[in-house]
Amino acid sequence: MDQHARDAHAVLLPVSGELTVSPWLRTLLERGTVAVLPGESREEYVARGMSPQRRATETAADFGRFVSEVQGLAGAPVLVAVDQEPWGIQRLHGLVPPYPETGLLARLSDDEIRAASKAVAAAAAGVGVNMFLAPVLDVLRGPNPWLEGRTLALAPEEVGRIAAAVVLGVQDGGVVAVGKHFPGFPRLDLDPALEDTVLAGEESGADDLVPFRRAVDAGVGAIMLGPAVVEELDPHEPASTSKAVVELLRGPLGFSGLIVSDDLDAPSTTHGRSLLGTVFASIEAGTELLLLPGGDEVVALADAIAERSRADQGFARAVALAARHVRAVAERVTQG
Repeated sequence: MDQHARDAHAVLLPVSGELTVSPWLRTLLERGTVAVLPGESREEYVARGMSPQRRATETAADFGRFVSEVQGLAGAPVLVAVDQEPWGIQRLHGLVPPYPETGLLARLSDDEIRAASKAVAAAAAGVGVNMFLAPVLDVLRGPNPWLEGRTLALAPEEVGRIAAAVVLGVQDGGVVAVGKHFPGFPRLDLDPALEDTVLAGEESGADDLVPFRRAVDAGVGAIMLGPAVVEELDPHEPASTSKAVVELLRGPLGFSGLIVSDDLDAPSTTHGRSLLGTVFASIEAGTELLLLPGGDEVVALADAIAERSRADQGFARAVALAARHVRAVAERVTQG
């Protein structure tokens, strides 16, 4: 397998619905994939909590076995990510200590939040999880069915203060924090995971960036781009495929960490394109780690990325740089 193929696989973050290595995941890992997301079901996502069955049967040992097998197949450090949101979805349910109650956060000091977050992360790292797709940094000013129950009902500066403390604690505990969903989605009338929706220009504001600035200043390891068009910044491309959004993150915000896409198969992100076209657009925009549904299709997507890289030097350079960054983050977090 040539370097183009290995790089193409390294930029993928596929979702594994269960803690088992399916044939498609085995193929990806053996070919160079170095990241995986043990996910939740749609029902769990909507409920903002893991099912009673999962909570009753899934153990820390299950995670440990899964991570061990994944790392063995990859033959390299692997990013094992979960949605472990301090205010929102918590994939690790009762397997790690709880975060402070959401209603108490505003009354806690930075040191208290940091210590609690470190305890969560350290327990997660103990079973092999080393990346949290969290915290959520969006501040809502209207309806948003996608983020309802996953945000803090506080002023942007206070969200930023709390989020910065969470980031510092999580990363003290040996886990990469991923702030999301840049550049902030204060209002969406429809769920972008189900419908092609847009953040209208008049709904954007400078305050949307405040929590992200605080997280970046705290040294957050990664930022996840959002799933929908933000008209104020780019009326044509969703955030996860927008060069303008990436340039804002890299330029004025001074972020040098890993850039992660949101789910690239979401209707608001495909925005009328094929999934492959969306994947290409995300890479071209400067996204480095691509969140994708698991299954045989993702194997074909990796092959298509490699094929285009062999024919397009500029595209190949973008893929190679992204792959290098992903591997470097995986190596750094696994070495402690």
